[in-house]
Amino acid sequence: MRTVRVSAPAALSSIFSPKVRGSRPEEIGARGGGFALSEGVETLIRVREGEGVKVFVNGSEMEFPPSITAARKVLERLGKRIGVEIHHRIKVPISTGFGTSAASALGVILGLTAALGNPTTIQEACRITHEVELECRTGLNSEAGFISGGLVLVLREGAPPRTLVDSIPLPSSAGIVAVVAGGLETPRVLGDEEGLRRVEEIGDRHLERILRSPSPERFLKEAREFAYESGLVTGRVEEMFEVFSRIRCVGYAQNMVGEAAHMLVEGGLEEVYREVLDYFPDYRVVASGLEQGVRMSLEPSPRTTL
Repeated sequence: MRTVRVSAPAALSSIFSPKVRGSRPEEIGARGGGFALSEGVETLIRVREGEGVKVFVNGSEMEFPPSITAARKVLERLGKRIGVEIHHRIKVPISTGFGTSAASALGVILGLTAALGNPTTIQEACRITHEVELECRTGLNSEAGFISGGLVLVLREGAPPRTLVDSIPLPSSAGIVAVVAGGLETPRVLGDEEGLRRVEEIGDRHLERILRSPSPERFLKEAREFAYESGLVTGRVEEMFEVFSRIRCVGYAQNMVGEAAHMLVEGGLEEVYREVLDYFPDYRVVASGLEQGVRMSLEPSPRTTL
């Protein structure tokens, strides 16, 4: 049977305003913004005889709810009872604000529908990804990065076609360098309804400032101030900010949500990456170009690994 390979960008989040009081899934999500990174998630799909879904992440078999849920939704939608093998190569850290769950789910949806002879569009795949993210509680509107690309703005929350997505132009040589100390448990400020409403108000206020002067510099400045004002900045993130402030860059902000930070650089990506690595030898450092879309290919070979 056919093998399908999908490459989806990582949807790095810099600022958000949670909108979780809707009664219907397609109305729930978040306004916000971030970057679509070319160092994202490669997904290989193979269907086989039998039933069940197997998921391999970077070579190891594991339970990976977003991918399993995405496969289940596709099989139910198409009325298929068949075995599915999913191989993900995830090039950025998981659970630290890079949107890897959304990128993985999208890869499964696009790849599996194509493998079964019922391909779908990016918008429809993003609509299903939105459902998966809500069901698995892994993100809010991360899929917007697959609709646009570059520096993405989500101006209205919810699933496609309800969501409204825009972008801010970037230099052709722009790239991202990120430092990751680890993930964050659900922060205290997001742990109750009052906290969510406060973060929502702060996020909306900073997003309106971005829209009044939509530039990469303004975006990152407002995103960083949002992180401080919301109480999300940890000591290790502050350490990253202090180092970033001494390095030539367009601007920097915290990953939403993770104990991680990213900086936008214009040219010299490899040089900045090495400089940052010298400062943070014990943390994961990621360098990536910026992506403008999702790519997919059908392969006649039965190869099952990435």
